[in-house]
Amino acid sequence: MDSNPENIPLDPWQRLTAVVQRLDQHIQVHQKLDVAKKYALEHPLVTLYIVAAVAMCSVPVMFFACFVIGSILFSIIGFLFVEGTLLTIGCVLLGVFLCLSGFLAFSLSSLVVLVWFSMTVSYSLLQSLRVKIQETVPGYMYGNQRPVVLTSGHKSSEE
Repeated sequence: MDSNPENIPLDPWQRLTAVVQRLDQHIQVHQKLDVAKKYALEHPLVTLYIVAAVAMCSVPVMFFACFVIGSILFSIIGFLFVEGTLLTIGCVLLGVFLCLSGFLAFSLSSLVVLVWFSMTVSYSLLQSLRVKIQETVPGYMYGNQRPVVLTSGHKSSEE
């Protein structure tokens, strides 16, 4: 089976050319242009009037088209400036917020680590102090007995 039954060219440029040729044959543009040229040569004043009228009518249309295109361009450029300004402000605010959040998180984490380290060192010092007290004070047991205080000449009441 033939996938291209009408022998239409597959290239887009060839397809466009084929469509233009079919329209030219259907509308008969060449014959109408030849008739218009012949009429213009036979009636130069009418042709001059038509050309002048078309030229004068096209001036306001061109001004309006320029105004529309200019308005669209200025709107797009203005939008880009406003949007760029808003994006810049948003990025700056986001950066400040992230820096403050990072600083706060680092500070709190450092505080927690410092407290943990100091509590560990303090506990270690207290444990070593308890061991030293047990070694130096006779009869002292941590948590079980009160420390025996030796005075000069008196014996303790626990004996």
